[in-house]
Amino acid sequence: MSNHYLQKIANVLVYLFFLSATVYTLVGPSPDEIVIAHGQTYFTPSYWIEYIWTLIHLLLGGFVIYQWFEPAHEAAIHGVGWHFVISVLLSSAWLALLQRGHYIIGFIFVLLNAASVTCVFYKLTQDFPSQSWADKLFVHAPFSLWHGWLVFSAVVNLFQAFTSVRESGPSVWHRILTILAILFLTSTAIGYVEYKKQKGDLTGAFVIGLGLLSVFTNQHDPWIHWPALAGAIFTLLYPARPYLFNLVGRDSNAENAPLLG
Repeated sequence: MSNHYLQKIANVLVYLFFLSATVYTLVGPSPDEIVIAHGQTYFTPSYWIEYIWTLIHLLLGGFVIYQWFEPAHEAAIHGVGWHFVISVLLSSAWLALLQRGHYIIGFIFVLLNAASVTCVFYKLTQDFPSQSWADKLFVHAPFSLWHGWLVFSAVVNLFQAFTSVRESGPSVWHRILTILAILFLTSTAIGYVEYKKQKGDLTGAFVIGLGLLSVFTNQHDPWIHWPALAGAIFTLLYPARPYLFNLVGRDSNAENAPLLG
């Protein structure tokens, strides 16, 4: 029992550290202009997508409060476990690396971060299904949103680590890589919805859809601009597919065969 209290206290402390570190990253001193220029790619999204962090922190704040209540105890201790502490520390290190222009090392850290959050995501989905709106909002939603954001951010970070912009514009390979990234993110968003069958995972798909929309608003090369918009529209509308089928009187069960096996 004392170990449970220790874990919950640790969750609160690392959350406060994470919140302060993220706020400092977003509103603190801007990185060096050389670092900013080096971080620009043909997949760089508009800055407004960074406000996803605000929603993530609000929901995680709800989690660290809700964990003290009895309905959340099992999910917090055995579903989330110490992965919350690990994920927060990895995420804070990743943001610090990006701030200093260490994009290759940052890419490694975002992959580790995504792996840690993935453990929570699948553990909650399989072993601790939500029993109330509070479970959905303060236990499942924060980690689904965080997971989707890390998947999108890992792709952005990958481009930062291994590509750069050119005065002559994107090459054929830049365009091909960008379209492949859009297809990967779109299929991942579909996987979120299909993995949870009828319930779907709207939050993970939603954040990836917004991410693609932010790429659309920031990139103006037609071979990047319009595929990003198409991916964003498809990703944002796909979760509503069962409702659309119901409206037209079709059975969507056959359409909902899981894509991930």
